[in-house]
Amino acid sequence: MKNERQYQQRTEEALKVCLSSGSASPMLQEAMYYSVFSSGKRLRPLLIYHFGEILAIPLTKLDAPACALELIHTYSLIHDDLPVMDNDDWRRGKPSCHKMYGEAIALLAGDALQALAFEYLLKTPISAAQVLVMLEVLAKAIGGQGMVGGQALEFDQTLPSKEESWQTTINRLKTGTLFQVALEWVAIIAEIAPGIRMKLAQLGSRLGELYQLQDDLCDEVTDPQKFIFLQQRLQQGVSQAETYLRQLFSDMDWLSIHALLFRLFPEAKKALPHAS
Repeated sequence: MKNERQYQQRTEEALKVCLSSGSASPMLQEAMYYSVFSSGKRLRPLLIYHFGEILAIPLTKLDAPACALELIHTYSLIHDDLPVMDNDDWRRGKPSCHKMYGEAIALLAGDALQALAFEYLLKTPISAAQVLVMLEVLAKAIGGQGMVGGQALEFDQTLPSKEESWQTTINRLKTGTLFQVALEWVAIIAEIAPGIRMKLAQLGSRLGELYQLQDDLCDEVTDPQKFIFLQQRLQQGVSQAETYLRQLFSDMDWLSIHALLFRLFPEAKKALPHAS
């Protein structure tokens, strides 16, 4: 995809600079570095850079937000893998952070990465007023009304059984919120109209839902009929997202956006006939 390698390199460089400040505990620092540089896809920074360039934002204004959002994502994965949560011993083909460094250090590594994300976001070279809005957006997105709230739904025994609408809500909160932050941050930096900012936030949330649907499709579905049904839902959702993008950006490079959607949603290839 156009510029993808450049985006990934910029993200990696920003993350290295961010983590170079070190920690009082060498083991904590090692655990943070281990989790951040574990071959992640860097999809959330990719969205920031891609849509930032569409809105003619200099890349130098996007580096800190891209880095901060990746730190938040990594912190969430460390905590998700803990025995009290999803209890997963593996992450991206490598032992989870708690399997390498113990549960206490893993918990603290996640906490430290979250704090570091807020610290690094403050370095975004834009106005203080814009940074404050970005901080507010992030705080709401990852708290009880967003990512953490979505995780809690999986453990809330007072709620109805796992119906489709229930799972959709979890997907929107656990995964959709960080995609939403990516696009909403771009809108804030570009100082575009509030109405467009809201539309971009909605689009980001929808892309996150679809991304989680694809993960579930690939990881858990063994019934062929259910697989086909979910794949059709994914294809329909990606097609709708592209239509929404056309309405927002009439002058967009559509070969590039096809490539972006295909990169995010390979299971929806039939909905993207022109992707290369």
